[in-house]
Amino acid sequence: MNQDPANLFKNPLKFNAKNIIILVLLLVGLYFLLPKLVGLEQALKLLRHINKFYLLLGIVAEIMSFIGAAWLLGIIFTQLGHKLPFFTRFKLGSIAAFTIHFVPLGAAGEAAFDYYFLRKQRVDSGSIILMWILRWIFTYAGFFLVFLFGLMLVPTYPDLTFSPKFISPILLIAILGAVFYLVYIYRHKDKFWQVWSKLFSFANRIIKRFKKEPFAEDKKREVFDDIYEGIGLFGRKKRSSILAILAGMLYWLGDITCFYFVFLSFGFHIGWGMLIFSYCISTVLGIISAVPGGMGVTEGSMALILTGMGVPGALALTATLVFRLFSYWVWIPVGFFSYLSLRNPKLEKNQ
Repeated sequence: MNQDPANLFKNPLKFNAKNIIILVLLLVGLYFLLPKLVGLEQALKLLRHINKFYLLLGIVAEIMSFIGAAWLLGIIFTQLGHKLPFFTRFKLGSIAAFTIHFVPLGAAGEAAFDYYFLRKQRVDSGSIILMWILRWIFTYAGFFLVFLFGLMLVPTYPDLTFSPKFISPILLIAILGAVFYLVYIYRHKDKFWQVWSKLFSFANRIIKRFKKEPFAEDKKREVFDDIYEGIGLFGRKKRSSILAILAGMLYWLGDITCFYFVFLSFGFHIGWGMLIFSYCISTVLGIISAVPGGMGVTEGSMALILTGMGVPGALALTATLVFRLFSYWVWIPVGFFSYLSLRNPKLEKNQ
């Protein structure tokens, strides 16, 4: 971990070739499938009449998403006794868009970059590990709160088919049940340890199937104590916890609002419940797929869900692809610039 992540780039062949191949196949697939799925003429007609003002608002909303990520990092580091400049935190948040595609380690590559740059900022290793844990907890706490809001709105749409109205209350109950269960096991540390041990063993079995080196057994207790300590740190400070959750929600709501403005740019007013429902389901599917950034899986499932909820097929797919362009692809060069800027002290000082 003490190694400069720049070493990953010494040999260009070490860029993640698998993900580049996936990207090329995706683009080729879209080239041949888009005309058949939605009709090329329909898609071009939609794009010709797009409202650029709403697209600009979509980009602003996406920037708010990254501001939420930077805000969350600030809250966490403040509680851990460290202060980092806002733009440093903003850049750390944007690096993921680059590393997830072009670094062989994928998501672990992002962690390697975080570790290297934070150590340069004299942040100790223990605080960095706690930051990773707390950022994950509060980011997904925000995600599920936004998801819950969307699930409560879905049954209020009279024109929706039966399926979303049937699925939404089931998911609502499942998420609330999971939240109560997590609170319960946290308050019973022995049960928390039993669950953690099972998860740790399960993760190692999965890793071994991919012929990778499993986590060391002696790390099991260490990481567990870090998780427990991190949750307890914020559990005793209600105001900081609320702000951290709000920052996590801002991260997701910025992205969803970008999607909303994309629909408005096509002259289509979509309900927030429908939008949040399709966004969150497709995001979960993208995560489960283990494909970097959910590439292909997220777009396909999002378009299918929206079409199933009554959005015209041509509009659903075209809006999804435009949204992913603004929320995902355009941030890759931004992430690369953030990497260069943080790596080069002169660039960092000039800012």
